[in-house]
Amino acid sequence: MSSYKVWFYHGETDAYHVGSTSENVPERVEESRLEEGGVGTVQMVHDAHRELMQEFIEPANIVEEPNLEVKRFYDMLDASKSHLYEGCKEGHSPLYAATRMMNIKTDYNLAENCVDAWADFVKDILPEDNISPASYNEIEKLVSGLGLPYQMIDVCIENCMIYWQSDAEYLACRFCGKPRFQNTSGRSRVAFKHMWYLPLADRLKRLYQAERTAAAMRWHHEHSIDGEIAHPSDAEAWKHFQRIFPSFAEESRNVYLGLCTDGFNPFGKHGRQYSLWPLILKSYNLPLSLCMKREFLFLSILVPGPEHPKRSLDVFLQPLIHELQVLWEHGVQAYDVSWQQNFMMRAVLMWTFRDFPAYGMLSGWTTHGRLSCPYCQDNTDAFQLKHGTKTCWFDCHRRFLPRSHPYRRNKKSFKKNHVVSNGPPPELDGENLLMQLRDFGAEKKTYCGGSVHNPVDGYGEFHNWHKHSIFGVLPYWKNLLLRHNLDVMHVKKNVFDNLMNTVLNVPGKTKDNIKSILDLPSICNRPHLHVLSSGRGPIPRFRLDGDAKDALFRWIVRKVKFPDGYASNLRNYVDNQEGRLSGMKSHDCHVFMQRLLPFAFVNLLPKNEHEAIACNLY
Repeated sequence: MSSYKVWFYHGETDAYHVGSTSENVPERVEESRLEEGGVGTVQMVHDAHRELMQEFIEPANIVEEPNLEVKRFYDMLDASKSHLYEGCKEGHSPLYAATRMMNIKTDYNLAENCVDAWADFVKDILPEDNISPASYNEIEKLVSGLGLPYQMIDVCIENCMIYWQSDAEYLACRFCGKPRFQNTSGRSRVAFKHMWYLPLADRLKRLYQAERTAAAMRWHHEHSIDGEIAHPSDAEAWKHFQRIFPSFAEESRNVYLGLCTDGFNPFGKHGRQYSLWPLILKSYNLPLSLCMKREFLFLSILVPGPEHPKRSLDVFLQPLIHELQVLWEHGVQAYDVSWQQNFMMRAVLMWTFRDFPAYGMLSGWTTHGRLSCPYCQDNTDAFQLKHGTKTCWFDCHRRFLPRSHPYRRNKKSFKKNHVVSNGPPPELDGENLLMQLRDFGAEKKTYCGGSVHNPVDGYGEFHNWHKHSIFGVLPYWKNLLLRHNLDVMHVKKNVFDNLMNTVLNVPGKTKDNIKSILDLPSICNRPHLHVLSSGRGPIPRFRLDGDAKDALFRWIVRKVKFPDGYASNLRNYVDNQEGRLSGMKSHDCHVFMQRLLPFAFVNLLPKNEHEAIACNLY
């Protein structure tokens, strides 16, 4: 922590001097110069000029020794700098070899036996006096000295609970009653299911122990914004938090975190069905050039499969939430190598970001059905389609326009004969949301069991709360201006898939189907798009015919090229048999929308339809 020393003295006119221990100041102030009542005068001057003083006070340049834990870490690094063999290249040490081998194993998913053979071969070809690790076991021992542990926690087979803290000694689930361990003949007991938790505090402290990142962790506080939003710290949600918690904001080394999660199949789309959910934390203290790099994305929890966790995700979040509470209320002792000072490091979880289905898993508000919008809630204008049977949000957004906007009185371009006079729904703060949860009786999933979906009063009719999110136990969560964010890449992929499937008229995927055409007369004033006398729908101007589709696919296969690493090879996604683009990743959809759509249809669609697609999506 920064320390200051303040001297006050009287000269011919009362004056004061403020400085740190490193400034050139008088070593002591003679008592004779302090007049009678000088202590009161000093206090008055201090109070009157408090704001002015703060402008000139700077942290004292006090060099401190690292605390015992950090000193042991540095000593371990120093000891590991011994050479692999006499005369080897500078920096080639056993720890360097072990970390490189471990990284290669992880990057290329090598088996342990492969690493054993490879390490033994490397040791064999080096000079005889080398001390290179000869097996995967030796590599693990060296790397474990870095002090970044993980925990393997047993889980109920139905995701009802985790066997952790006060529940660690249970032999069966206290909700569903199913046993914790399998019936095996061996001495060690094997759990049916377990999760992995990687403690966060140790990883955050390492950012301040490394010279490369210690100073960069204060970038969010020290950079100049010039009136532009170049980083989340420049936005209103960040500033709102700092206004509410000024004591946290004063320490520039406190950590601001974001959490993201999504499910994926580790065996690929052609493998067996498996849903694995990693939860990843990132620090927003770092500049944009480092913030999203792979090495600064910290895997915190690995939720096992093969089943989708659904509403029980909160059960797996318990260790992380507990550690976040400790980091907020008490903090942990860390060492800043750039300032060479020990300090108490605290952390805050600013928000989460993921796709819309996972929004419901984290927030507790179900994201499907008529009440799926977490902002409009029961004040929604959504309605159900008669023939399509799906919930529709067409023309639900004109109420967000200014009162005098001409679109509010437009009876033709939106719902026919419909004028919008009502305003937008009120914005609900954290206190109102907590009041809703209390009134409807929504329980925390950690209390009622992850797989036990107790109905909440009024669910689906007045609200969509299915649980009280575990994030609510964080003391600051209700005060945050922005709690949950949608991943724009997922949104872009959904928009791109629906657009291309409709333009290409992919059977079963297009949105321009016969059911949508049958619903059209009761909603819109579009008689030229109604069902024909033959019972078929009209051919819309935005649909590509056979020749246009072939021209588009030939252009993608033969002409479209990107620099290495910019995007995937789009020709691999062209399915000529079904006449569609299939298997595209989110980033590829983003690149296609941003770089190709502005001119992809320029010679394939009429001018108005091409401009509508290009201008609205570019």
